[in-house]
Amino acid sequence: MSAPSSALARLHDLVSSHRLTPVQRRIVQAIANHLDVADSLSSAELASLAGVSQPSVVRLARTLGFSSFQAMRRALRELVREPDLEEPPGIRAIRQEIANLTWLEHALGRSTTLADAAALATASVPLVVVGVRASAPLAEYLAFYARKVHPHVTAITRADSAATDALEEAHVQGATAAIILALPRWPRELLHLVDHASSLGLRLVSIADREHGPISDRAHVRLVAPVGTDLLYDTHATAFVLAQLLVQAIADADPERSRAAMEAFETRAQRAHYFLRGEQ
Repeated sequence: MSAPSSALARLHDLVSSHRLTPVQRRIVQAIANHLDVADSLSSAELASLAGVSQPSVVRLARTLGFSSFQAMRRALRELVREPDLEEPPGIRAIRQEIANLTWLEHALGRSTTLADAAALATASVPLVVVGVRASAPLAEYLAFYARKVHPHVTAITRADSAATDALEEAHVQGATAAIILALPRWPRELLHLVDHASSLGLRLVSIADREHGPISDRAHVRLVAPVGTDLLYDTHATAFVLAQLLVQAIADADPERSRAAMEAFETRAQRAHYFLRGEQ
């Protein structure tokens, strides 16, 4: 989704009075190319888009007269919004999710992280999927579809002693990896489960709204799914798309096993008449 020309003009006005280094100009160009989502990016994510270091992004903020990167991001948020355009919150929320998906498209196009995550997930039998509180529905969703292409998937959606038992049992059964879902607001009890999984030697794949944080920083492979923040509660459309992309990548990582699993399911479904029509 391209940014309006008026927003690009305001970005030009913001930076034109400053003498920027080539590295800083590269960051500004990355902001211009992704202006519709720039106000939701962390300094590390913007650095990745521009192909520069994170400190370079922080230095740009100071060069432009901001006290911090967060202050620059707030200015970008004001910059990309048309002051005379009043839209219903629902429309803004949809636009933000479209922007998040656009960001995901660019991020995955330059990275092998999805394939890396799928390799860990495919090799782990059983595969553990962990998500609590707001992330619990995503954990169930991911586990439901992963079971169609993976022989053994365990979903953990509560952080209690039973969850600890489930991690221990999966480890004894041969699990080598766990997918950790950490959408806001990063429940404290999830961190305890993550630390326990790490102590068992499980390799962790995180799906979080930020690349860096107390959960994702412990992961071996980090996948990022930005959330929408324009409504009363966050929206997670990008995370659900990313979950299906991961299922596809798991299927592609071991196509023979996945094909056998899918054919076995279709046979059961037809024999037992699971569905009224169609597929799912």
